[in-house]
Amino acid sequence: MKKIIFIIIALLVATAVVVISKGKLQDKGNLMDNTNTYTVIAPNGMEIPFDKKTNLMIPNNDNYKKPRTNKEYLEIQSKYLLEARSILDSSLYKNYKPLYYNPKPNSLGQTDYLSFKPWLDISYKPSSNKLSPWTKSEKAYYESLKDKRDRYIYLVKRSNLKCTMIDIPEDAIGRVDSNGKLTKPEYAEIYDEVNSHKGTLKSELFAAEWNICAGVLGDMGGFVGGVGLGYAGFKARAYQSMFLSAQLGQDGALEALADLFEYSTYLVGLNKNLQMAEEFRKLAKNPPLDEYGMMPYLDEIVGSYFVMDFNRGLALDTDGRVMRYFRKLVEDEGKLLDPRDLDANETTREEFMTKMKDVLKDEMLPFDVAEPDDQEYRQVILNRDINILEAKIMSLTPPEGYPNAPYYNTPEELTRLYEAGKLDKKLNPLTPVMYRDSFPEDLRAKILSYAKEHNIKD
Repeated sequence: MKKIIFIIIALLVATAVVVISKGKLQDKGNLMDNTNTYTVIAPNGMEIPFDKKTNLMIPNNDNYKKPRTNKEYLEIQSKYLLEARSILDSSLYKNYKPLYYNPKPNSLGQTDYLSFKPWLDISYKPSSNKLSPWTKSEKAYYESLKDKRDRYIYLVKRSNLKCTMIDIPEDAIGRVDSNGKLTKPEYAEIYDEVNSHKGTLKSELFAAEWNICAGVLGDMGGFVGGVGLGYAGFKARAYQSMFLSAQLGQDGALEALADLFEYSTYLVGLNKNLQMAEEFRKLAKNPPLDEYGMMPYLDEIVGSYFVMDFNRGLALDTDGRVMRYFRKLVEDEGKLLDPRDLDANETTREEFMTKMKDVLKDEMLPFDVAEPDDQEYRQVILNRDINILEAKIMSLTPPEGYPNAPYYNTPEELTRLYEAGKLDKKLNPLTPVMYRDSFPEDLRAKILSYAKEHNIKD
């Protein structure tokens, strides 16, 4: 797979299933010449040896000077690695099966190149209104919904932003009105828990996820708070959250999107684009709101922008440090050119990718190392909680990402993958949202039924 970094994660990791749970442990071979061990795959793909008898990881502490002998810390770390693996293995998308383009000629001399080429062509552009498109039938069904809450539910479900912190039944979606009041008392317990946690100081990651939950319940301002995920490295999820807030009609969301393109680019996996910033500012002066105060087709006006995200199938930059480093190299020091820049070419893109591969390798979180003895207990617990939450986010993220935050891949990456027969058709960002594996089955059935009834053809 050579120099491929971004897309390979989503393409290959989704099919690698490791059964790890306390009740069902698998021996993965004779690790370290010891038949008493088994392997657990950490969220970043690292293989961690565990002792069969104790169910504790066997740490690799040889290269670290600080003493790492605390048995309690080792137990905490081992348990959360097992739990994280169990969460990832029970993902909504655990049965995902890629469908690869075939670069080899068939009996008629035909290849899949013509169907691949539109994806390749669009990868030279940073954004497009052709990405993740609405179909005629999907639009028609959406517009048949004559209730604001029904449209709210639709857009939330379409975004694929699910609450990670608490189970929210579908009937509870959009139950908070514009005044912040719960309209169905049956969900008071859920509402109170979300409301009490969305301002948490535990970490940016926790605050952002609680805010997304608030957004799902009906507080559209919560999706603005979801942008905090960018600090934790989940760039596509952060940008989708902000974009959804604008689609729902949240006041100030368009200006916030403009600021992201001008001032806070790498926070959400973007690169500086003053033209996009200006487009959002123009819209903000006279927002094209529908009769429900929403902008559902905002992506058709400004387009969807390719987002750089290193947490695709594997958690490679969950604290965002790698992206912050590249922001420094690109924007502050001018040592690299962002591959999405209009002035980028094959040479600059490959230079960027080579550097990216090296940095990601160097900065990989060492899950195989025990916590140092002098680490504060509360920090150990926080590390545990963060890693569990990261696993939950990863387990709820579709392989193709989010509709309005498509993953970025260089043209060269796509070409290499295509030629190797490892490019997954299902990840094509030009595929209409309603035809993706991750699109809610109930919505797709309703759309197709409505289209058939009204003789609507895409």
